[in-house]
Amino acid sequence: MSEVKIAMITGYLGAGKTTLLNRVLANTEGIRAAVIVNDIGEVNIDADLVARAGQLVELDDVVAMTNGCICCTLAEDLAEQLRRIANGGEFDYIVIEASGICEPIPIAYTISDLVETAGPDDVDLVLDNIVSVVDSARMLEEFDGGRALVADDIDEDDVESLLVQQIEFCTTLILNKADLVTPEQMGELRAIVRSLQKDAVIVEATQAEVPLAEIMDTGRFNFFDAYNSAVWADAMAHPEEHENPEVLEYGFSTFVYQRRKPLDLQAFGQFVANWPDEIVRCKGIVWKADTPDDRYLFEQAGRHFYLSENGMFTAAEEPEVREAILADFPGLLEDWDDELGDRMVKLVFIGRHMDRADIESRLDACLVQ
Repeated sequence: MSEVKIAMITGYLGAGKTTLLNRVLANTEGIRAAVIVNDIGEVNIDADLVARAGQLVELDDVVAMTNGCICCTLAEDLAEQLRRIANGGEFDYIVIEASGICEPIPIAYTISDLVETAGPDDVDLVLDNIVSVVDSARMLEEFDGGRALVADDIDEDDVESLLVQQIEFCTTLILNKADLVTPEQMGELRAIVRSLQKDAVIVEATQAEVPLAEIMDTGRFNFFDAYNSAVWADAMAHPEEHENPEVLEYGFSTFVYQRRKPLDLQAFGQFVANWPDEIVRCKGIVWKADTPDDRYLFEQAGRHFYLSENGMFTAAEEPEVREAILADFPGLLEDWDDELGDRMVKLVFIGRHMDRADIESRLDACLVQ
């Protein structure tokens, strides 16, 4: 059976996604590519730009998705368009330019679900590459406390979180506008990126000039590998220290805070209110003293924080349910306590020039003894 491959281009507003897309389409080397554009507020302009790129793509081949973001409200529409294009038989590649405010993981979920639910007569869809485009100069500014952020209708705190997620979940990372930073700054930027994302192929570019082989037919995407390429996810699974010379040279480090005592939420809130500037990223499991059976997910990027429900700890489930979970996920037993089971506080910290002892001491003061 024939197949249609998919490349998704993500990145924050103004990073150079459409420029990259136009360059790709102007050099498809015989690949028949369809395009899905989703850029809120700019979609018609971008669709027109793409349609006229090298006269290679007719307007009918550009699907302009409006009235929402494909990572959420338009997920069903995206699946329908992908299946329609694939089964049409005219294209062997689909390039998705996601909105600058889209998170990549939900889109990847949509595509993966579409692949799994394909009918016997459907053409195979293959998610081949997730490309994140970063404005190199702005990236450095945003991780210097975020003071230079300017975004239309976007809360400043949310931008850093979104930017981090786009970096963490990709297989190819384009450091665009490389001509606007010095070699020393580029080294610092690569260290920032590697402190968040350990496996993606990094490509430096000026005006989004990138070899086609870095975008299409790469064979780089695997959902499990992409998810676990985020340093926080890898550290959760392997808590030992990460020794990456490129990262350590610029003062970036990672450590895991793990305790078998619950947190007093009010005390933890005071810690968050005085969050150390040196921490770039924190994510992990929170065990609250007032709801000892419930598991929570804590996440921070820049000055954006949230705490969300994440189900129950496996140890708190009914015996038959607990046994079924442990049978499906035997890895849980590696970190299992005879008395507490999987109840714990486990937070991954990524930052620059962090005072680990001070952070751990302040967190220890938040624990219920």
